[in-house]
Amino acid sequence: MARHEPLHATASLVSAWLLIEQPGAWGPDALTESGFPAGVAAELQRRASGVRILLIRHRETSRGGPTFFIAHSGGDGLAASLVSAPLTDPEALLELDLQSLAAGELWPGNRRDDPIYLVCTHGRHDICCADRGRPLYRAMSEVRPERAWEVSHIGGDRFAGNLLVLPRGDYFGRLEPEDAGHLVADYEEGRLDLAHHRGRSIRPRLVQAAEHFLRVSESLTGLDDLTVVEYRRSSHGHAEVVFSGPGEIVYRVEVAARESPTAEYLTCRAQEPGHGVAYDLLSLTQD
Repeated sequence: MARHEPLHATASLVSAWLLIEQPGAWGPDALTESGFPAGVAAELQRRASGVRILLIRHRETSRGGPTFFIAHSGGDGLAASLVSAPLTDPEALLELDLQSLAAGELWPGNRRDDPIYLVCTHGRHDICCADRGRPLYRAMSEVRPERAWEVSHIGGDRFAGNLLVLPRGDYFGRLEPEDAGHLVADYEEGRLDLAHHRGRSIRPRLVQAAEHFLRVSESLTGLDDLTVVEYRRSSHGHAEVVFSGPGEIVYRVEVAARESPTAEYLTCRAQEPGHGVAYDLLSLTQD
């Protein structure tokens, strides 16, 4: 499988998350093809507009009862936030107001100040996630035993090993087990590993691309180095993004999207290569 496609601007666009601990096997559609109660799964899916539901499981099986997390990745004046609570009865999840969660209101629970690390190991969805995700998960479990989880499909199987860090919604890809230690150390010191960063989930893809080009150009690795001030999309594949950076510097970044000229296998199980999306930096200026 070709592995030359750029990583940047490939994070899924999600702000609100519901993570449900469900041990055991997961089918291709993890929520409905696992040991999770089918009726609860169907009702959660029906209500989940604006909320991404994922299954998680933990290396240690004797930690006590199962857990669920709700998270919001911030944006539009909202801070990123994460809450956990024991999952005593799956039907209790039907008491969640998922519309309020999508708007950034969290369920009362144990507010978490530290990030959690979610490694996609969903091999029944795509075999690359098992082959490359499971070794990465084992390494992450050594680095952060209580905060590393296996997670169901998060998007971008071809970039495995894939990592999602919540609550901010930072996606990383093409990670090897030996990357785990330094990535976690950097992240918890407030720095992004730009070589593996796919983007932040609250940003549209054109904004992810603009942020990537700006960060690389100006060596801006701080998690909070950039704030989106304005996003103007003049057409489907063209945008100008205005950022505020360190020292109150204002950056204007113009980017365009186009079909990639190089055919890639867009999933590990794809039978034929296809054309993804490529992004071009058109201009980058400071005010």
